[in-house]
Amino acid sequence: MSCSTNDLALDLSSPTSTETCISEQINSAPVHDTKHSKNDDESTTLLLSTPNTNEPKTTNSETLMHIINCSFGVGILALPHALSKAGLLFGSIAFWIVSILLLYCMHQLIRCCRYYRQYSTHGECDYGDIMQYTLEKCQWSFLNRNAMIGRSIIDICIIVMKFGSCSIYFVLISANIKQVMDYYLWFHPSIQLYELFVLLIVVSFSFLRNLKLLAPLSYIGNLVTMAGLIIIFQYVIRDHVPFDKLPLVTPTTDWPIFFADVMLIFSVSCVILPIRAEMQEPHAFDGWFGILNIGIVIVTALHFLIGFFGYIRYGSEIRGSITLNLPQDNRLYQFVNVLYALSILLTYNLQMHIPFTLLWQRISVKFDSKYSTNMMNVWKDFFRILTILLTFFVAMLVPHIGLVVAFVGAVSSSLLTVLFPPICETLTFWPNDLGRFKWQLILNIFIISFGLYVFLFGTVLSLSDIFICVRHSDKCDD
Repeated sequence: MSCSTNDLALDLSSPTSTETCISEQINSAPVHDTKHSKNDDESTTLLLSTPNTNEPKTTNSETLMHIINCSFGVGILALPHALSKAGLLFGSIAFWIVSILLLYCMHQLIRCCRYYRQYSTHGECDYGDIMQYTLEKCQWSFLNRNAMIGRSIIDICIIVMKFGSCSIYFVLISANIKQVMDYYLWFHPSIQLYELFVLLIVVSFSFLRNLKLLAPLSYIGNLVTMAGLIIIFQYVIRDHVPFDKLPLVTPTTDWPIFFADVMLIFSVSCVILPIRAEMQEPHAFDGWFGILNIGIVIVTALHFLIGFFGYIRYGSEIRGSITLNLPQDNRLYQFVNVLYALSILLTYNLQMHIPFTLLWQRISVKFDSKYSTNMMNVWKDFFRILTILLTFFVAMLVPHIGLVVAFVGAVSSSLLTVLFPPICETLTFWPNDLGRFKWQLILNIFIISFGLYVFLFGTVLSLSDIFICVRHSDKCDD
C-alpha cells in the first residue's frame, strides 16, 4: 500500500489537522481510488487530482496546539481509573516515568526519520516508511525480504487502535446518556438499547463524507470537551477520600492494566512525524526545549491533574470514565455528561475515517475493474456501515469503558508507542552508532522488554477480564 499510514493516524480533532492529515494521505494514495471519488467527496476528488504542494506550513504555536489537541481523548477520562490499578504512590511516580520513556521513544522515531528521509519518495518519512526502510536496510536478509510486512503491521496496529477507540466512543456516549436518563425515567433501559440509538445517529452522520463539513463539527466537539474538563476539575478538587483508604501500591497483577491505559493516552506518538513535516521550522520541533518536549510536558501535567485528583476524590469507587462518577442529581454535571456525549458523537466519523480508508483502499483495488463506478460507490457505503457495525458489536458485547481501554492500549498502543521505536532505532544504527559503550542498545533492550511486558501481560489480563465480564456481568470492573 502506498498511502502514508501515519498521516491517516493524525488526529482529526481540529479543522486544520483534518485537512492536513487527509490531504497528505489521499495525495499519496493509489491512483485507482480516483475512479470512485468522482461521485463522492468533492474535496477528496480535488486533492486526488491536484496535490496541494502550496499548503501553508504551521507555525510553532500551531504545532504545539496540534500536539496538545491530538493528545486529548477518552484517555484523560479513564486515567483516574487507571491510577486505581497502580496505587496512589506507585501510580503517580510511574505515570511520569512512563511519560518520559514514551517521549524518548518519540525522539527515536524522529532520529530514524532523519536517517531514512533520503530514501523517501515524498520527502518526509511516516511511521510505515520507517518500519519498511528499517527492515529493508538492516543486515538480515530475512527481514529485507519481508519489509512490506512491517508496514502492514503498522497499518494493522493503527486500525485496531482506531476501531477500539470508536468502540469506546459507543460505550461512553451511551453510558453518559443512560446515567442522565436513569435519573428522570421511572424505568431503566439497558445500555445496549442506548447503543442501538447511538448507532442510528452515527450511521446517519456517516453519509456526510465531505471532510470540510465534518471538521467544524469536530472543532465544536473540542470546545465542548475543554468546557467539560474544566467543570470536572473544579468538582474533583473540592474533596477527597482519606489518604489512608487509598493503597500506595497495588498488587503487581494490576500493573499491566495501568500501563496499557497510559499507552493509549500517549498514542500521539503515532502522529508526531506528519505534525513535524508540516512545520515552517521543523528544527524547532526537537531539542530539550523543542515543541515536542514542551507539548508532551503540558499534556502529561494536564492528564495527571485530572487523573490524580479524580482518583483521590472517588478512590476505589472510580469508574471507567470519571464522568460516570459525577453526581446524578445535579443538573450541571448532567449537562457535562450530555456535553461529552455530544462532543464524542460529533467526532466519531472523523475517527472512523482512518481505519475505513486504510481498509477500503486495500479492498477496492481488487474489485474496481469488475464493477462500475456507481456500483463501487454502493459497495463503499455498505463497507462504511459494516465498519461502524463492527465497533457497535464490540461495544454491545463489552459495554464497559475500562475493559476496552485496557485491551486497546495493550494490543495496539503498546506496540506503536513503546515497542516498535526502539526496535527501529536498534536495527537502523546497528552496530556502530548506538552510543558510547552501547548505552542506547542497553536502554533499548530495557524498553523493548517493558513493551513486551505490557503487550503480553496487558493483553492476557484484559482479555481475561473481558471474558469474565461477558460470562458474569456482575463481576465487571469498569
